[in-house]
Amino acid sequence: MRRSTISRMLCKRAKRFRKDEGGGMLVLMLVVFFGITIFGGLAVDLANHERTRTTFQTHLDNAVLAAASLSQDLDPEEVVRSYLTSAGLDPSEVVIASSEEKIGGILVGRTVEASLPAGLNTYFFRFFDIDSLGMTISSEATERVEDIEISLVLDVSGSMGERTSDRSRMVKLDLLKNAASDFVETILSDSEEGRVSISIVPYSTKVNPGSALLGQYAVTSEHNYSHCVDFDADDFSRLGISTSAELQRTGHFLIGNESASYPTSGQWVCRFDAGFAITPLSSSIQALKAQISALTALGSTSIDMGAKWGLALLDPSTQNPVSGLIASGQIDAAFRGRPHPYDADNSMKVLVLMTDGENREEYRLRSQYASGESDLIKTTYRGNTYYSVISSESGYENDDDRAYPESYFYAEHPFGNQRMWNNDTIANNSSYRYGNRSEEERLDWPEVWAEMSPYYYGYNMYGRRYNWSWYWGSRASLFRNSMQWTVDAGEKDRRLRQICGLANTAGVVVYSIGMDVDNTNSLNLLKDCASSEAHYFDVQGLEIQTAFDMIAASISMLRLTK
Repeated sequence: MRRSTISRMLCKRAKRFRKDEGGGMLVLMLVVFFGITIFGGLAVDLANHERTRTTFQTHLDNAVLAAASLSQDLDPEEVVRSYLTSAGLDPSEVVIASSEEKIGGILVGRTVEASLPAGLNTYFFRFFDIDSLGMTISSEATERVEDIEISLVLDVSGSMGERTSDRSRMVKLDLLKNAASDFVETILSDSEEGRVSISIVPYSTKVNPGSALLGQYAVTSEHNYSHCVDFDADDFSRLGISTSAELQRTGHFLIGNESASYPTSGQWVCRFDAGFAITPLSSSIQALKAQISALTALGSTSIDMGAKWGLALLDPSTQNPVSGLIASGQIDAAFRGRPHPYDADNSMKVLVLMTDGENREEYRLRSQYASGESDLIKTTYRGNTYYSVISSESGYENDDDRAYPESYFYAEHPFGNQRMWNNDTIANNSSYRYGNRSEEERLDWPEVWAEMSPYYYGYNMYGRRYNWSWYWGSRASLFRNSMQWTVDAGEKDRRLRQICGLANTAGVVVYSIGMDVDNTNSLNLLKDCASSEAHYFDVQGLEIQTAFDMIAASISMLRLTK
């Protein structure tokens, strides 16, 4: 009886508990709390995963950026592993691949790829039998040259007007013009505006930078007939040209083709013909090709002078002259800040040095004949020009006139003999009818050399004073040699070798082209100037087109970004 009573009581309590709804909310809250805790924990695991991934990605990105830099010489894989180690990461499982772009051995582009497998232990994903979350971090970086500065240094000496030695027998300058024009078109036609600049530097005996470019420098002012400067040996111990130190303007005078009858026979030491002046930093295909088309062959060969100006236009010291030319509208404003520093990121400097011969002696005026008042008087009478020199007649200089010694010597006189002395100039001699109607001036030395060659002066104003005509030519040569001096070919070779060495050390990519060069010393010099043997071309005739095409193709490998 007692047992059955207890059973009935338990059944009643169970029924009441089943019908009681007072604890339902608590149960629901417990279920919701458990769910929130689980899913919140999953979110924490995911947040930890993302934070870890971001940290790893940042370190790996920095590592491949450092490895891809063209300014570092270490193995890219070594750079990535070292960088990860310093960041506290395990580099043992990182996978690294790298590739490089080179032009004749010069590094111009590098790509580095890396991937890093990693995992993160979980706390809440374990409820779903997931003990860790895996990830693979990947990164890629590329650094490539984008800005290119090119100096195209072209030999236009007299020998370039001769025919080639190959079977084509074409004029060398014509072949050069075609090859250089194609080079300009190839380089600039696919380049982004403002990325590539080309300077054309023609040279023969000297280099004429032109009045606009030379006006950006401090230069002596003996004359303004032409715009070349003289460089001393020390100037080849640096690539740039100072804008503050005063440069010596080249004397404007004639050499070669000596004539006692034609006063301006010969070749100007500093050429000023159309097409000969430098074209600095241009991206205009039309303008560059127009200058190339205007090139003519004349003069001696000074490869060192061409290289000096070509490298100066790649040197950061030329930034101020470039700014000045931009201000005057001579250079595109896109090239402001050029030339870049040698260690600038994503930039490349290229010198293309071309010649068909070897260095020859370089002529210069002695200082006493470069400026100041001369002894020559110029008289213009009835449309004709007559010259006299201040010179007292001596016993060896006798025109058989009874007056002796007379003050002025005339090689030609309008009112007398072809050779005579007089105590007065034409304008000042009252005995000469209409003499006071002449125009007369005493010239300074630069004015003398602008009107006659040193040989013409030496023969007519110096040699012809003597009584014996067979003596006049030797006296002319003696005078010519006394008023000028030369930098010999051996010294010019030394200067060229020195400045090419500096260029290669600074990272300038130097290409050299010898066209129909049969001088072993000159070929060796060109080979030594080049950045490597792959940058040196020994060509005959039509092969110059191939040389320029190969150089253009090498530079175009940079695939400038548009």
